[in-house]
Amino acid sequence: MRRAFRAETGTACSEWRTRLRLNHSLSLLEQGQLVSTVAARVGFVSTNGYVLAFRRHFGQTPGAYVRSSLDRSA
Repeated sequence: MRRAFRAETGTACSEWRTRLRLNHSLSLLEQGQLVSTVAARVGFVSTNGYVLAFRRHFGQTPGAYVRSSLDRSA
């Protein structure tokens, strides 16, 4: 099943799941929830792991994302 998933999507199941969790976290951050709360709600064991994954995927920290999001809405 893993090989079929990778062949169909071009990514591993674990990477796809992480991207889904990170994308879901964007709306939680925009609602003003704390980074530690968001990390736990989307299934990360530690806040640090969430921040590292967020930075790797989006190129900025969750805090920087929130600040830039606020700048865009102002």
